[in-house]
Amino acid sequence: MGSRILAGRYELSDKIGEGGMAVVFKAKDRLLNRHVAIKILKPEFTKDPVFIESFRRESQTAAGLVHPNIVNVYDVGKEGNIYYIVMEYIDGKPLSELIRESGPLEPRRAATIAKQAASALAEAHKHQLIHRDIKPHNILLTSDGVAKISDFGIAKALSTGTLAGSGKETVMGSVHYFSPEQARGGYVDEKSDIYSLGIVLYEMLTGKVPFDGDTAVAVAVKHMNEEIVPPSVHNPDIPADLEDIVMRATSKLQINRYRSAEEMITALNFIKYSKPVAPLASAGGRNGASDPSVAAQEGEGGAENADGAAGKKSKKAKKKVAIRPEKMALAVLAILLAIPASGFIYKAMRGGGGEQSVVQVPNLVGLTYEEALEALEPHDLQLDIDMELPSNIYEDGLIMSQTPKAEADVKKGTTVRVNISRGQVDGTVPSIVGKPLSGAKYILETYGYKVSSVSEIHSDDVPAGIVISQKPAKGTVLAAGGTVSLQVSLGPEFGEFEVVDLRGKSLEEAEMILESLGLSVGAVTYIANAYIEEGHVVSHNPGPGTVVLEPIEVDLVISKSASTPAPVPPQPGGEEGEMNSVAIPLDFSKAPKEDFLLTVNVADGVFDPRTPINKEPRSRSDGSEVISVSGAGRNGVVKVWYDNDLVYNLKVDFQSREVI
Repeated sequence: MGSRILAGRYELSDKIGEGGMAVVFKAKDRLLNRHVAIKILKPEFTKDPVFIESFRRESQTAAGLVHPNIVNVYDVGKEGNIYYIVMEYIDGKPLSELIRESGPLEPRRAATIAKQAASALAEAHKHQLIHRDIKPHNILLTSDGVAKISDFGIAKALSTGTLAGSGKETVMGSVHYFSPEQARGGYVDEKSDIYSLGIVLYEMLTGKVPFDGDTAVAVAVKHMNEEIVPPSVHNPDIPADLEDIVMRATSKLQINRYRSAEEMITALNFIKYSKPVAPLASAGGRNGASDPSVAAQEGEGGAENADGAAGKKSKKAKKKVAIRPEKMALAVLAILLAIPASGFIYKAMRGGGGEQSVVQVPNLVGLTYEEALEALEPHDLQLDIDMELPSNIYEDGLIMSQTPKAEADVKKGTTVRVNISRGQVDGTVPSIVGKPLSGAKYILETYGYKVSSVSEIHSDDVPAGIVISQKPAKGTVLAAGGTVSLQVSLGPEFGEFEVVDLRGKSLEEAEMILESLGLSVGAVTYIANAYIEEGHVVSHNPGPGTVVLEPIEVDLVISKSASTPAPVPPQPGGEEGEMNSVAIPLDFSKAPKEDFLLTVNVADGVFDPRTPINKEPRSRSDGSEVISVSGAGRNGVVKVWYDNDLVYNLKVDFQSREVI
């Protein structure tokens, strides 16, 4: 594939990456003379119509995101059975590679990368776009150290439908960063991205993920049920503020996480790097000098100062000092009395009211609700149930997690919130009819079942790749580890034939021919061509004579006027529904950057709205261009975008051929 030309424009060269869903190539955009990265979907995903439709829609949405910390999406297209995304080429490396090479990152650098990633998420969330697959592999670092998030379109397309997974390899690659709600197939929102970013920050600080296991299901269960070990356990140099950010972002409950990516950025901006996480070793806490060696050094320093102050006196008269036994006894007694006093002072400072105002939270995990009440009663602590969740680890009725954690110092009267297990996931077979095969397999795996066999049959009613039936049926009681057989649609029966030559046909005629053959129209592109009548097919892909084995889309290139017609005075008595062309000059100096995409939309109230020019590349240095748009009636509207900026919003009288 090294020398292939894609879409007549992108010259593929080196393979620079590969994931569970796609292969990434470095390419040369021969039209704009720049390097780009092209991500091409693997063949197994091109046969899933649900995935393809989501992929197309969400990738186009992602193309509208413009942010310094987001990899720009330039183009989305299809050539034959090849689905691809054209993206900004990043001269750098993924964050995963940096962590693999360097291990734990310095806290300031980790926080900086996290802030940049959060900034990108904030922009995406403003556009109601959730990434759903934040992981170090999808965070690219430029040679200047700028972090850029990639794969917005693919991640959303992957999770549109049932679950955020599409094949074993993909799940294994992302499950370490799944939020608990993603792991159990629950409601996913912006806070799911915040959880995943928190896991990424954890890995940057420690060099390892908090949860690992032999299977994807094992890791997913840990995300749902197990508490995260604080990162300072692995790296004691982490500032306390930074650890607090990690722990809040990775809370099991969405409501306890940061409300938005902007709020997380604010927290990252106010980290105090002078205070690493450390246990309270003395009454001085983190700031106290509790190390005996430090105290000894201070004592020695004090003695030296005293000697310096004595100066000449010590030299003049060196007297032997006799320590009387009764004085020694009094000194020892004073020290012994000072120890409990200092403890009292410390507890008073901590609790603000006496020796017993601060207590330690007991470990409640594994206890029943009644046992937990008994355990808390001597400590004067309250108990409240937060959620009841399924668990494959804890039996029904046992506490599976608690907040605050065991051994935390809290004031008396504090409420300890717990999550209680409902036992194992319901042992009945879920419904997977109507789901894509990849999604069906993942659902069964999360329930502890396996797919025993997959049979394929043609169906006129069910799209290819969708499950038609299952055995055992939905609701059947089945022990963990049981098997389910599936029947999957191949789509309607389709005979082998060659694509007919559509060149020179009108767009309407080409659409009718394709429909009669069981094919459909894919992307329609308009180009100026002086030799083909306007509105007729210049070329199509797949081309004439291509052997087709299954229903596909055929992309069409349609001719538009090669030159702008001179305005013609309106004819008396002209018809309201008569189509006329109007010349509109465009000033490219209004473009936001040198290279941009031109889009023109026409609406006249007589015919359907249309887009004669859709994201065609232009350059600001070209200065200007005169376009020709066609319409009918007197109430036409022509809108012109440079990238995502609406530059012209014109009212056009197509009957008189005037721009109002």
